[in-house]
Amino acid sequence: SCPKVLIVDDNPFNVMALESILNGLDIQCDSVYNGYACIQKLLDRHVKTCCSNCKPYSVIFMDREMPEMDGIETVTEIKRLQGENLVPDMKIIGCTAHKAKEEVDAFFAAGLDECIFKPVSKGMIKDILKEILLK
Repeated sequence: SCPKVLIVDDNPFNVMALESILNGLDIQCDSVYNGYACIQKLLDRHVKTCCSNCKPYSVIFMDREMPEMDGIETVTEIKRLQGENLVPDMKIIGCTAHKAKEEVDAFFAAGLDECIFKPVSKGMIKDILKEILLK
C-alpha cells in the first residue's frame, strides 16, 4: 500500500529518526529534504498514482527551518494548492526545534494543524497520530 505520511526535513538524522519511529508503528512513509521537493511530491502523487488503490498522504511532518523554501513557505504553498484543488487536504504537523512563541505562532498562521518539538519520541508521534491514522 502507499505511504500515508510524508516527512519534510533537511536533516538526514531527523528523517531517519522519524522514519524509524513510524516504521515501528507499522506506518509507511516517504521523505523529502526541502519544501520544493515536498510540493513536487504532492503534485506528482495527485496526478500520477503508484497503483490502483493509491491514496493521498494523510499527514505531513514539516520541519520549520530548511534552506531554499522553509516550512512556513511550504505550508503556505500547500494551502494555496489545496484552495485550487491541485492537492488534497491532509494534516500538516510542524516538527521543529524552535520553541519561541513567535516562531510557533508564525508556523500555525501558515496553516499547521499541530506542532511537536524535537527531539521527537515514539510516544509523542503515536499520540499525535492516534486520531489521524491509528484508529
